[in-house]
Amino acid sequence: MTIPAMKTYAGIESIDYYFARHYVQAVDASIRTDAFHLLMALSWHLRQGHTCLPLAEIAGKQLFDDEEQACDGVTFAELTPLIRLARTLAETFEDPQQLVYHRGKLYTARYHDFEQVVAKGVVQRLHARQFTDEDYTRLQKIWRHLFPVTPVLDQDWQQIAVACALTREFAVINGGPGTGKTYTVARLLLALQASSEKALNIKLAAPTGKAAQRLTESVSDSLNGITGADIEPLKARIVTQASTLHRLLGIRPNRVRPRHHSDNPVQCDVFIIDEASMVDLALMARVFRALPDDARVYLVGDANQLPSVESGNVLEALAGNDDDRHLTVPAELAAHVHKLCPHLPGLATDDEQLTTVFSLKVSQRYSGKLAEIAVAVRTGNSDDMLARLTRVSEPVTGLLSLEDVVLMPPPENTDFTKLVKDSFAPLQQATSPASALAAMGQCRWLTPVRNGKQSVSELNTSIERILQPGKLNGRDIHYTGRPVMVMENDYTQRLFNGDTGVIWPDDNKQLKAWFTDDQGALRAVSLSRLPAVETVYAMTIHKSQGSEFQRVVMWLPEASGKAASLFTRELLYTGLTRAKKGCVMIGHTQRIKEIIAQRATRFSGLQACIEENWHHT
Repeated sequence: MTIPAMKTYAGIESIDYYFARHYVQAVDASIRTDAFHLLMALSWHLRQGHTCLPLAEIAGKQLFDDEEQACDGVTFAELTPLIRLARTLAETFEDPQQLVYHRGKLYTARYHDFEQVVAKGVVQRLHARQFTDEDYTRLQKIWRHLFPVTPVLDQDWQQIAVACALTREFAVINGGPGTGKTYTVARLLLALQASSEKALNIKLAAPTGKAAQRLTESVSDSLNGITGADIEPLKARIVTQASTLHRLLGIRPNRVRPRHHSDNPVQCDVFIIDEASMVDLALMARVFRALPDDARVYLVGDANQLPSVESGNVLEALAGNDDDRHLTVPAELAAHVHKLCPHLPGLATDDEQLTTVFSLKVSQRYSGKLAEIAVAVRTGNSDDMLARLTRVSEPVTGLLSLEDVVLMPPPENTDFTKLVKDSFAPLQQATSPASALAAMGQCRWLTPVRNGKQSVSELNTSIERILQPGKLNGRDIHYTGRPVMVMENDYTQRLFNGDTGVIWPDDNKQLKAWFTDDQGALRAVSLSRLPAVETVYAMTIHKSQGSEFQRVVMWLPEASGKAASLFTRELLYTGLTRAKKGCVMIGHTQRIKEIIAQRATRFSGLQACIEENWHHT
């Protein structure tokens, strides 16, 4: 067989081509061409963030074709012969195993192993915990301090989530912005501690330093708002300090194996991960490998946000898109909830239901136009979303007091300058590193792309020219008030990819980079010891996950080429929900419709793997 040149296939990159060429050498000549195409498709799908290739998705279809590039592409066989081919490939590379065929999906052994690790870690924690009368007495004693106990007709999903999660050693608490996820977590921690006779070793984790800091602050604030003589001893036992997953697991640079693994697990009774939508499959597998078998695991996040940067979409695979999945529960669980919450409406029962996901549906603090439009985006209702927008033709007056969602066309010249100066006035007026860091939370510009038109690179350069006239642009050129984002992990300086800070002089008038640590304390880093940083007036929507800003200016440029697949409903929803008060969208109506119509779907076998393992227990 002569392998066609790579240019024959549209959308294929070198890694896909040479991945397929590497494996296909060992395949029988009679199927080598078809095997080459299937392996190339597998690599392409992995590069798009999928963890496997569902054969039904490509069966009988033409891929990698492009008329403009004169690429004919590949027409794949129908499903039955495609399955036969995938099985043959898996058998060819089974010693050592490099490819896996499982239930209609083709995997690399690496990602199949990750799925198995996560699925088994979940399933071994699905058996319901039994409560004694003493347990119920302790819980009922504190429940009135945790939640309202007046009989109501509307369901209180936060109470339901806590009551149900108490019986589970694994659960997902899923909800959009303002639905009270941290409120729920704080009360779950107190309830867990109340039902335990010993002080629980609780670990709070998040994917990034910024998210860990926010988790620490929000859990502490929430716990401080809960009072009562029975509550104080429980609060004293709870450590609210959150850390990054990398730090908790002991993931170190240039080391394949983290400090904590199956032979040296993290010492904990409860492990809670916030912003779980950002956690990719490989990292989640490391989490489960590093935990004791009896540790409870709770994932907290918003399954409708953008998936992780690396392959997999674990939270979405577990939570799905169905907000009503938790409405029916096993009869035993319904009886347990009624014991703790007799004041709430009863739950419908179904003993076949595998109840691990508890969705918080009612927003507690996120209301008004912003919340309405976020719901419309999440549900794919572009007409409703556009009907609720306020349209303007020039920059809004009073941007920093905006409590609306505004759509405007891309501004030029004086309008662009006005938008820049209005957006970053608080940072320009800051008088100290602390006030500058606080000002950075007032307004942030977001865009889907790093390079090209209306990209992070272009916007940051344009903003600097306006705010810092006469200064040279460059990644190593620092000035007072320059907002920066760390672009690589530096364990010696305790700085991690995505951390944000500001350049400001110290008391000796020496420029330093200032950051807040996990506890919110201010610290300075010498510029000579600073890892690679970039200016961050504007950042990608992906990088903004785990952060919140009072106002957001979100650019929605026209998509072209490889970037087109980035512009999805989940991206728009994530960018919009970074704003707490108001959002200015810069783009056109048709562009928004196109974005909302495109989903960020990632293929995975995780949910099926969990169900398969569960039925075998």
